[in-house]
Amino acid sequence: MVFNEVVLCKVMWILLLIQASETYADKIKDTYLVKYIQEDAKDQTTSRPNTLYDDADDLQKQLDNEARDKLKVGKPKTIWVFHLPTPFPDITYLVTTRRPRSAIHHNKSTCKNNTKAEPVDVSFEWDYKNQNDWGKTFPECGGRSQSPVDLPLQGFVKAKGGRRLLFTNYNLYPKKITVKNDGKRVVLFGHWDRNRMPLVYGGAAHSRRYIFHSLSFMWPSEHTIGGLQFPMESQALHISAEYGSMKEALDAAPSDPQAFLGIVNIYKFGDHTQKGLREVLRVLRRQSTFNVSATVHPLSYFVPRFKDYASYQGSLTSPPCTESVLWLVRARSLPVQREAITAAQKLKSPYGDTQSFAVRLTQPLNDRKIFLFH
Repeated sequence: MVFNEVVLCKVMWILLLIQASETYADKIKDTYLVKYIQEDAKDQTTSRPNTLYDDADDLQKQLDNEARDKLKVGKPKTIWVFHLPTPFPDITYLVTTRRPRSAIHHNKSTCKNNTKAEPVDVSFEWDYKNQNDWGKTFPECGGRSQSPVDLPLQGFVKAKGGRRLLFTNYNLYPKKITVKNDGKRVVLFGHWDRNRMPLVYGGAAHSRRYIFHSLSFMWPSEHTIGGLQFPMESQALHISAEYGSMKEALDAAPSDPQAFLGIVNIYKFGDHTQKGLREVLRVLRRQSTFNVSATVHPLSYFVPRFKDYASYQGSLTSPPCTESVLWLVRARSLPVQREAITAAQKLKSPYGDTQSFAVRLTQPLNDRKIFLFH
């Protein structure tokens, strides 16, 4: 009996010691845990622990940063264009003959020896008054990459490190210059020797070469900037050098999104008129027939070289509205006097009546991007 009581007392003492040690261990653990939480909760820039106010401040800063990032959507983004040096093009591989589109339909036997650039129009049935119905006859006129467009004031994708845009043979005189007035638009054509034809390459066009085709004038402008329409615009259309004619380029357009290159020159009112435009208007005022010969000047006389421009993928601005045009819009406008615009508005059509010029309305930009080269 005594033995049992002794054993029982020892067991109780052991249990009490175990309980005491566990209580002490828990107390030590809690102490270190509290200390660890306090250390972990300290702000990285201060020695004091964070509070609920600090957490609220951090959350507000995060929300402010997200809001600020959303406001930066309109700010020009930057892309870097890596490239090899631009090679000088082989000028022996150029368009040698260009057949008038109208001659293809009316007299195919007479166009073999004709080397003049042909008009852009593929049909004389369309009119600017019914441009909303163009898509019924020319399906591409209802596409999602149509031109002209309204260029926004912000949101450009800025390109850095790209090739310089190069103008070759732009300073060479052609054999002949003709100004055509068909009652819808005024178009300038030129005739150069095969190895002296003006071409553009580099820049947004990379190494692809584009041969000059025609220069169209329209008033007011078709392209607008920030919703603002300008008094006049000219469009220098070029065809990729791998195609021998407008017809070949149009036929290849479904599989070639950049078969054409267009240069847009915007004119705004100034104290003088750009010399090339002044010459065209002088010729038209003197004689209002379908085709008028003009004084021979190099293409740079009518389309001055430039370095800064905006670029986008678009279409021809008249039927068939082919969506295979890389458009370059000159960043700096050219000058035109108000008197020159007034004189242009009074031009007579080839039929002798006062000519009523019209332009195509701007088309939705949709998901296309505008690239800025400078």
